Amino acid sequence: MMQTVAFVRYSNASITLDWPLLLGGFIFFILCGILILQNQIWEEEDFSRNKKWYKWKSSAIKTNKGDLSGIYPIQKK
Repeated sequence: MMQTVAFVRYSNASITLDWPLLLGGFIFFILCGILILQNQIWEEEDFSRNKKWYKWKSSAIKTNKGDLSGIYPIQKK
């Protein structure tokens, strides 16, 4: 049976950050920031489109003290 032995030369144990790792982390955080900003833009657009509905829902919650079971229609099959 053959055994393969690899020779690992001695090196000083020092912690160094690799450039690909730093670049990957940088790209990851940039992409996360872009997605967070895009999500905020979408929520603002959604709110501006449905402003009447949001006002109606908030007034319904205030008048019914959080119980919305009576204002939505119940469909029977």
